Amino acid sequence: MDTKEKVVNIETTTLERVPENERKSWGDVALIQAGVYICVPSLLVGGLLASGMSLKNAIISGILGYVISVIVTVLTGIVGVDLHVPTCVVTKSSFGENGARIIISTIFAVSCIGWFAVQNNVCGSAFSSFMATMGIDFSSKLAAAIWGIIMLVTAVVGIDSLKWLNKISVPALVIIMGIGCYMAIKNFGTSQLNVEVEATMSIVDGIVLTASFLGVGMACAPDFTRYQKSRGGVWASSFIGIIPPGVALLIVGAILTKIVGENDLSLIMCMIGLPLLGTIVLILATWTTNTTNAYTAGINMVMLFNTKDDKRAFVTGIAGIIGTALAVLGLLDNVSFFFDWLGYLFLPTGGVMVADYWIIRKGLVHRWGYCKGFNWAGVFSWLLGTAVSIWCAVSGAIFLGFATSAILYAALYQVLPKKDEFDLEGNLLEK
Repeated sequence: MDTKEKVVNIETTTLERVPENERKSWGDVALIQAGVYICVPSLLVGGLLASGMSLKNAIISGILGYVISVIVTVLTGIVGVDLHVPTCVVTKSSFGENGARIIISTIFAVSCIGWFAVQNNVCGSAFSSFMATMGIDFSSKLAAAIWGIIMLVTAVVGIDSLKWLNKISVPALVIIMGIGCYMAIKNFGTSQLNVEVEATMSIVDGIVLTASFLGVGMACAPDFTRYQKSRGGVWASSFIGIIPPGVALLIVGAILTKIVGENDLSLIMCMIGLPLLGTIVLILATWTTNTTNAYTAGINMVMLFNTKDDKRAFVTGIAGIIGTALAVLGLLDNVSFFFDWLGYLFLPTGGVMVADYWIIRKGLVHRWGYCKGFNWAGVFSWLLGTAVSIWCAVSGAIFLGFATSAILYAALYQVLPKKDEFDLEGNLLEK
């Protein structure tokens, strides 16, 4: 009996190569990626852009931010499909075995747990508000706890539950959000769309904000593309699964902010007399995204704590419980600050990953290898790239951080002493 066939198909392929019979079509992966970006923060980004610039510039900067980010996502995602392993394993090449486990797995796990908490908190508040419209006093903290546990179940099961959840939820969300946006425009009109606002952000600032929001996805792409069958599938799933839904929600958020002064679609639904529809939108949007947050956190915790592949479900549950507790305690309420730090940390990570595979390894899978301990070229490059992102006081600093880490890695790898490198099976590579 194949050891991969299990009760309720709970996924146990974690750090190992994905077997050929478990790989998915590009459409399945595209739906998973679409579910990640059909979320409340996508509306929030659009609202933040519209609050600081004209609607035209908000849309332009949002589209450019998405296109740039998806190109990087493809570059990192192809490494995943070539090796068929998740991001934390991919980074063993650029950061070393210990560097990937201690540095990368830690920041990825922490950030994804943080995202789980942020989204869960929003969901709990919206559900509480909906219950209030029915005359029921329902604690938002209790709602966050309940929905956090419900959303955690699909993450614990694994990739197949993500696929089926998004097959059902993504089309439903597109339809419901279209109805909600149409009703909002019908009720509030469009007269506010052309009202000038004081420009507090440039187009470059808008691109940076959008890219910061997408920072985790750029670096974590291999967690999902490892299930692809070819490089072409990565291009298709990334451009079709990320840009159309992500940009559409960003534009909806920007328009709603202009005409209503509010980008919370669930609240707007309540304002126009459709509270149930608004609550369904928010819960489904949070569910599709939060499942992937807990799922990615679980993968990284398997590596961080050196647990066995078949313990992924257990550690994913731990990650979700921590995220739920953070939401209930309200410890991650400053979303804008959180977006900034995602960009600071993850774009330099992506820079190192891209430089390692596409410059040093020439995009050839047989040249991929990792060293024991730390790859100091990667660690130093990532630290300097992060420092540039944080302290360089110019627009687009996070892109400078990405470029700095990539260029520095390509240079340092050539001059620092070389360690023995091993392939995924632990075989010594020829120098």
